Amino acid sequence: MSKKHSLTISVVIPAYNEEEGIGEVILNTQRALQKEGLPKEDTEILVVDDGSRDRTANLAEEAGATVVRHPTNMGYGKSLLTGFGQARHEWILMIDGDGSYPPEEIGKLLLKARDFDMVIGARQGTHFWGTPFQAFLRWIYLKIAKFVVGERIPDANSGLRLIRRAALEGAFPVQCLGYSFSTTMTLSFLKLGRFVSFVPIEYHARRGVSKVRRLRDIPRTLQLMTQVILYFNPLKLVVTIAFLPLGLAVVFGIFTWMHGTAYLGMALASFYFSMLVFLLGCVLESLRYR
Repeated sequence: MSKKHSLTISVVIPAYNEEEGIGEVILNTQRALQKEGLPKEDTEILVVDDGSRDRTANLAEEAGATVVRHPTNMGYGKSLLTGFGQARHEWILMIDGDGSYPPEEIGKLLLKARDFDMVIGARQGTHFWGTPFQAFLRWIYLKIAKFVVGERIPDANSGLRLIRRAALEGAFPVQCLGYSFSTTMTLSFLKLGRFVSFVPIEYHARRGVSKVRRLRDIPRTLQLMTQVILYFNPLKLVVTIAFLPLGLAVVFGIFTWMHGTAYLGMALASFYFSMLVFLLGCVLESLRYR
């Protein structure tokens, strides 16, 4: 078989109770890598079993993967960090064990590998956007991500991505051990000036039961986004927040001009509060350089 790519790849698959899809994901990933002309000695497949209570680990071993076990459930992000630490090769390929990411799309990522530090499979289609309400929430989420990094992000938390192992060094100033790990990685890479590319990919319905809990995970994701922007550019967030009381100060000022001093106290309080928030942002900004 001719060798299309001169890459060595460690595949890292985080898995928690994924017995319904893990075996097929491993076998299809092996086939996809072989199709790209990568010899077996240049690849490895690591499954991080995150305290599964089903046959995930056994089925992964039967399919030919190396299994690393967590004795208890530590979270999606912790599983990936464990896999990164065990990986031996120059490149790390992340793919979920639930069958939602077609391994056939791996070749698209490999084509861009040499020019980038991370290539992310940007999901398309109805399984990605979901219902109209879910699509609306995702749209808001991506707008917030754009605000954090200052550029458009097609898919911030995709579970299919190819990462240059050397680029992981120092890439997690804000660390997340849970579901939002992928989002944190995307934002951090972009804010650190790493080279990131997005490649459109298909996205399928997952096998088994989803581990995502929106009421729990959405607030955590927003919290981590806030931590990322406070770490990299606190003044941007604080100035945005300061505009609200400043706007109120202007409104109360107009009322004071039109109706007398009844609103003067509110105008001054809003103005002073906006200045206080702005000064706090200046302090946080100065702390970045210490």
